[in-house]
Amino acid sequence: MRVKYQIRTGTWDDEPNVGALMALAFATDPFVRWILPNPHDFVTESLIHAGTTTAPAFDDGTVYMIGEAYGAAVWVGPNAKFKRKDDHANDGRGMPDEFAELVRKSGVYRPAEPHWYLAYIAVDPAHRGKGLGTALMNHSLEICDRDHMPVYLESTNAANLSIYERHGFALLAEVQVGDSPKRYPMLRAAR
Repeated sequence: MRVKYQIRTGTWDDEPNVGALMALAFATDPFVRWILPNPHDFVTESLIHAGTTTAPAFDDGTVYMIGEAYGAAVWVGPNAKFKRKDDHANDGRGMPDEFAELVRKSGVYRPAEPHWYLAYIAVDPAHRGKGLGTALMNHSLEICDRDHMPVYLESTNAANLSIYERHGFALLAEVQVGDSPKRYPMLRAAR
């Protein structure tokens, strides 16, 4: 049975909940655990990652929350000025040697024209299977479609590809460097 929850715009007050959702939802993500294999580092970094890497989404009101922080989608709009933290080379935090090259090789698939970028979507595992992720995605894509802009994302988990494909995304490539996990750049054409 699908449960209906209200979707609202997240604010900076929601940032700790978005971080907690990321810690829960990405605990077994191959890419995230490759760059943060230590459990303590993973939890600590997850709690602040959304706010430090996608601050414009919080500033611009393009973070969407569902229920009492049961899920979140963090979108970076076409006019946002931001530099992804993971675009930087190894910053002394013990990133794998292949990290910067993997991000660079994935990034070549990002559209040059203005587009929406899905930075993160996460649903609390205790609330999965209720249609919350689908509701968040549909809500967000309606906004992107209103702007008639393409939408880009980089999935870090092959298990999620079919979900994105159901929402109109096409797989552009499977990118891997050395023994790194794969990243999957995906694009949804403007509608």
